[in-house]
Amino acid sequence: MSLPLLGAVVLLRWRRRIFFQDSERWGERWGRLAPETLARFAGPERWWWVHAASMGEVKAIEMFLRQAPAAAGVKVLLSAVTPEAIAWANAHHAADAVIAAPLDLPWIVRKVIRVVRPALFISVESEFWPNLLREAKRSGARVALINGRISARSFRSYARIRPWLAALWETIDLFAVRQAEDAERFAALGVPAEAITITGNLKYDLYTERRAHKRPAGDGPVVVMGSTREGEESRLLPELERVRARVPNVQIIWAPRHLERVPELEKLLHANGLAYRRISHIRQGVNGSTAKAPYVLWDSMGDLLDAYRQAHVAVVGGSFVPRGGQNPIEPAALRLPVLFGPSMDNFQGVAESLVRAGGARRVSVENLGDQLTVLLQDPQAREAMGERAHQAVLAEQGATERTLRLLKGLDHA
Repeated sequence: MSLPLLGAVVLLRWRRRIFFQDSERWGERWGRLAPETLARFAGPERWWWVHAASMGEVKAIEMFLRQAPAAAGVKVLLSAVTPEAIAWANAHHAADAVIAAPLDLPWIVRKVIRVVRPALFISVESEFWPNLLREAKRSGARVALINGRISARSFRSYARIRPWLAALWETIDLFAVRQAEDAERFAALGVPAEAITITGNLKYDLYTERRAHKRPAGDGPVVVMGSTREGEESRLLPELERVRARVPNVQIIWAPRHLERVPELEKLLHANGLAYRRISHIRQGVNGSTAKAPYVLWDSMGDLLDAYRQAHVAVVGGSFVPRGGQNPIEPAALRLPVLFGPSMDNFQGVAESLVRAGGARRVSVENLGDQLTVLLQDPQAREAMGERAHQAVLAEQGATERTLRLLKGLDHA
């Protein structure tokens, strides 16, 4: 399998987000940068090009993006795939320049690379865009992977094409990976051991005391169901109703992973005769929306952390269906006890460290209600578990500094 063919696989993977949801950035996808963007690369500054996929990956490296310019004396270009990631990065001034990721076709990425002239090309997590990596390497840039990871499911898929991966791995000079398990998987897929360094998870460094948990005063405990996925809510709702029967003043904030599914949740709650409010309506003061309801639907993009700030207990979604789970670091950093289901493959190391520390519990659909009830009825146990979760996050911090140190060495090698 050639690198161009692997590039076609990448395009197929992201075809829906690239081809149908991003007409405003269509020119950038084809390598046509706006004049004001081109002007930024006309000077003598040294650029690092960081390439990520969705808003989750971009937010995970926020601290890295903010510290890199001063730490390394460079400017940072961020390219991202999804429209949401691009919008978030621009709104939060996450980099010196932000563009839509160019299509992974040799002549297109070559055109952008000639403009940017990156000293260092940095891919995030598991974004292996073969033509982009190869053309960056050919241009003379050093190439690195940061916050690198391979889930168990991805490892099985890559293992089937291991003989064809050598050409891909040769384009990458440094693999800075999250944990030992990732290092072992990359090595098993043919990456030379000397190219792999365990730096830790950059996500841990996002959560500092300036983002401390400030729960608003209320008349009852709050549970946040964070980043739930299709097929999950209907299975969990009976358990949540069991909790409400035992803890009548509890309020449940439901934050689906994808906002376009909010109407689906509305139908589910309506069909079961359950009152709810949308957080957008509460914030806007829509008639009747300020009255307390047992369920709140979080229909606000990019601020799940704000939802967790309301909580006494967090339930991490995507883990009660075979989706690999979602990020449990956010609620843990806010001193929340964390519950998640059996499917946490995408965050296995994080999940295991939180469970070992006593800050999280892995539960089934069938015993979620019992576990929630115990925590909601015992404030002392709840706070102790949340503090253990917080300490587990603090113990894992430092990946940003370690990653920057490696990249500076690579840039000037």
